[in-house]
Amino acid sequence: MQERKPKVSVIVVNFNGKPYLETCLRSVINQNYSDFEVILVDNDSNDGSVEYVRQNFPDMCVVVNEKNLGYSAGINKGIERAKGEYFAPLNVDTEVERSWLASMVQFMEANPDVGAVTPKSLLYRNRDKVGVMGLKVHITGLGFVIGYSKEDSKLPKEPFQVAAVSGSSFLIRRDIVEQMGGLNEDNFMYYDDVDLSWMVNLMGYRIYCVPDSVIYHEYELGVSAQKLFLLEYGRWSSLICYLKVPTFIVLLPFLVLTETLMMGFCLIRGTGYIRAKMRAGVAVLRSVGKLMRRRRQVQRLRRVSDFSIVRRRELNYDWGQARLIMK
Repeated sequence: MQERKPKVSVIVVNFNGKPYLETCLRSVINQNYSDFEVILVDNDSNDGSVEYVRQNFPDMCVVVNEKNLGYSAGINKGIERAKGEYFAPLNVDTEVERSWLASMVQFMEANPDVGAVTPKSLLYRNRDKVGVMGLKVHITGLGFVIGYSKEDSKLPKEPFQVAAVSGSSFLIRRDIVEQMGGLNEDNFMYYDDVDLSWMVNLMGYRIYCVPDSVIYHEYELGVSAQKLFLLEYGRWSSLICYLKVPTFIVLLPFLVLTETLMMGFCLIRGTGYIRAKMRAGVAVLRSVGKLMRRRRQVQRLRRVSDFSIVRRRELNYDWGQARLIMK
């Protein structure tokens, strides 16, 4: 009996990534998987990216946005044109191995209770070391990458469950995305992967890292002031939208501790970080009406309790990663 090959829509979101386009797109086109399409979504680049793709990849579907909509909204624009049963968003500053798609699809087809998977991401310029193998998430919503800068040979080779995909590359079922009404465009970038994964878990699906699927990503661990703003806005938005009130109350002491640690981090890093943290809080307060409307929407899709999600979250902080960020 011939193995089923569901169609996959690869969605590459680009913003001024012209230096990466040739390597990224050629590696995607060279997949050993038979049924897929590639959609490039350009977020108003001014570096000639669109012209380059149209000249060198004339058959590729190109979606051109009139302004930079961010990563999640960019993916949504690609989804509007996508025909696949699976969506595979991908950062432009990546190169993928030939079995990248096939390995993820094979695992998803064999495990219908898995809603999304993420590949093993190795460092673009040091390919013996891991960039990320999915994310672990603290009970207060902080996301930490799994495996950063560790030797690839020492990390798991078999698929394992994770709390969240890495936004740089993942595979998700079309019907899940359609049920949730697309990705949450309120997350411009950075926290989009934790937010999406939280929603997938809330709907009763598991998430896995599939190490046989490999990409190389131009990635360096770090938090700028602007990134902190986006991360903190996304984290508190998700806490408001996804947690039931009793859960929020139970987690309140941990939330206070995390806020204290975050303010300490900001004080060490300087006034730019303090302002970013405060701006995030103000932005959340100004968005309460919008967040409550989203809360009602996502709670209608809930299939599992907060406890079933939180019990798989991290109780301890990743201090090793925190030290790397502080350097």
